[in-house]
Amino acid sequence: MSNLKMAHRNEDAAMQSRCWQELRDRLQAVKRPIFQELRDYPPQVAGCDLHFKALVEKRDAICRELDRLEALRGARDDELDAFAASSVFLAWGA
Repeated sequence: MSNLKMAHRNEDAAMQSRCWQELRDRLQAVKRPIFQELRDYPPQVAGCDLHFKALVEKRDAICRELDRLEALRGARDDELDAFAASSVFLAWGA
């Protein structure tokens, strides 16, 4: 393999890694306040259980999303684009 092809392949791999890391950073930014709110949540109070359950479901969903992204480490750009498009946490305004 020529040095030029090898250099392009290395650049592509670095770009994919940066893209993957950017997606992970965005998901982590969503995860942090959810976990913080759960940590700060007061002891159970009647009528508040629904909000607590919703937070737990959101926490579980963001963790699954991070696991799904982890499985795509080293993936091609089109695979990462498809992941980003399918993620409710990465949608505009999420």
